[in-house]
Amino acid sequence: MKTRKNYAIVLLIALSFMIINLQIWADENIQTVKKELPALKVEQPPTVDGVLDDACWRDAPKAVGFTDERTEKPAKNQSVGRLVYTDTAIYVGLHLYDDMPNKIVARQTKDQTRIRGEDWVAFSLDPFHTHQFSDRNFFIVNPLGTKYAHLATGRAEKSEWIGLWKTAAQIVEDGWIVEMEIPWQMLDYPDTDKPVRMGINMDRGQQRTGEKSWWCNLGVNEFRENDGHWVDVLPPPRKRELKLLPYLISGISETETDEREYTARAGADIRYEVTPQLRLIGTANPDFDNIEQAVEGIDFSYGERYVPDRRPFFSEGGNVYRLGQLFHSRRIMDMDGGLKLFGKLGKNTSIGTLGTYHRNNQNVILQASQSLTATSNVSAAFLSHHQREDGVNNVGHLSGDVRHGKFLARSAIAQSWTGESNGRDGFANLIYQGQLVQPYLSVFFVDSDFVNRLGYHPFTAYRGLSLGSYFRNEWRDGFLRSASLSVQSEASNTYEGKVFRRNLSVSSLLLTHSDYALAAGWRGGQFEEFNDSVFSIGLRARASDRFNNVGITYNWGEQAGEAIHRISGNLNLRAYGFTAGLTSQIQWHFERRYQQILTLTYDFSPALSLGSRLIWQVEGINIYFALRRSGYAGTDFFIVLGDPNASEFKQRLVAKVIRAF
Repeated sequence: MKTRKNYAIVLLIALSFMIINLQIWADENIQTVKKELPALKVEQPPTVDGVLDDACWRDAPKAVGFTDERTEKPAKNQSVGRLVYTDTAIYVGLHLYDDMPNKIVARQTKDQTRIRGEDWVAFSLDPFHTHQFSDRNFFIVNPLGTKYAHLATGRAEKSEWIGLWKTAAQIVEDGWIVEMEIPWQMLDYPDTDKPVRMGINMDRGQQRTGEKSWWCNLGVNEFRENDGHWVDVLPPPRKRELKLLPYLISGISETETDEREYTARAGADIRYEVTPQLRLIGTANPDFDNIEQAVEGIDFSYGERYVPDRRPFFSEGGNVYRLGQLFHSRRIMDMDGGLKLFGKLGKNTSIGTLGTYHRNNQNVILQASQSLTATSNVSAAFLSHHQREDGVNNVGHLSGDVRHGKFLARSAIAQSWTGESNGRDGFANLIYQGQLVQPYLSVFFVDSDFVNRLGYHPFTAYRGLSLGSYFRNEWRDGFLRSASLSVQSEASNTYEGKVFRRNLSVSSLLLTHSDYALAAGWRGGQFEEFNDSVFSIGLRARASDRFNNVGITYNWGEQAGEAIHRISGNLNLRAYGFTAGLTSQIQWHFERRYQQILTLTYDFSPALSLGSRLIWQVEGINIYFALRRSGYAGTDFFIVLGDPNASEFKQRLVAKVIRAF
């Protein structure tokens, strides 16, 4: 076994040397971007009203010549962007021309909800000019003026913590117009008294044609070193802020002995800027019980299913903690308090620390990353989990990636220490990121004694390789809008030489311009002693419309030695302020299982809504109702009947108030 471990380690070391050499090669061949906008500071800012008639816009530098990312030709419907700034904010004005303005699509009305399946435009800013995604801020607006901000480090959803930025938009006779006001105070940027160069870009999605166009074309793979430049901008001195987000909860519930139980609790989140680029986030007595978590599906899996975490404390600074499977925040079930310190120590150096405390367990994460070039970086991490019953589990991690042109190489290795048991986990990937085809090769191993109680590792004690490729193309007119095909294979053995997996999967998707989607696929092979073969076919109508759509999928075949049949479907409708969604699954495999999830929401306004979720499955029926005012500046409140994450309905009424200071 030791020989096999050493062989895997030698392979990873060899691939790491290859990555270092590719990094040097990339450093010597960084593409030079020619598109620039000179920074223009104005005394009188524009009025954010969706009309580009302010005096400052007349002399503002213009971003012109947008390119279709897929065809690499000038976009059929062009856009013109303008950019100015003051000591308090950045102002962006965009005129998005459209030869069929009556077919512009705009649906989303709630801020800080990802805008997809409709027309949108985005302004992106890389203040430190590193071309790394972790340093990139982007601001997205649709033709209704609905806005979504993605800030470099990641922020919780409360508007006061994200930043109070403004937008205005309107549809006009030759397209639509957007204005944005982005306060400097909501951004991380260099602390300097001299003009600097920042990375900028503007991109636009047109729902009718499927065309996505860029001012500086990053291509379908979004190679960020091709961003444009904002030249000679002098940002204002940064003001350090202290923000407090306290909450109060009171409620009544019925216990298992039919007795009434009254509860009252309080807690708070705090955000402090230690330096202009370093944030401290703290939480005391956090409320996780009233956060609607994702629901685990019933589809068959040989191992543990992955279920995402929606708790705000763990999303804050989430772009810094890029640890993949190494950290799965749902492992931290309970905590009385937590601290995060994250941000930049220098232009190319980022850190992230996390600590949580509970009387039965404590957790610590230390992470640092270093940008080497615009297309390469290395990172290191240390994770420690202390459980009263199980002792201490420590994990160290080192990773790196580099891209030259369209070739991307990645590798990582982790070491765990748990008492007398020490194990390793590692992988190395090589990917060609072509415009149409993206093949990849990956080698990996996980020791039997690798233990990471803070990570997501469904299996251990296997090693092998995987090969695959992904194809996608788009058409701007005609019947087909896009077509994609994915082929993936894996061959892996246990450390004793027995078969672990021999898998092959093929999946395809066709999307038409009339917004129908047809998906078909097959996956099969061997898992340990079982031979599997499962087919699937699915059809969706209004596939890009998140509010009004319908779809059905059927899976059939053999898995784990038994015949399997699964029917799943979804239906979403919105009208007159009501939004309803139904997802349904019925599975016959060993036994009959089912899961129906019904959600119903009525929006009194974008901020105030009445919602409910019903989950009906074999384990029981759970339903809860919530009247909430959230996501916008001011006082948030929630009145919750039931428990959103219970397996059965609970007689429970809770009121919660949150106020930002």
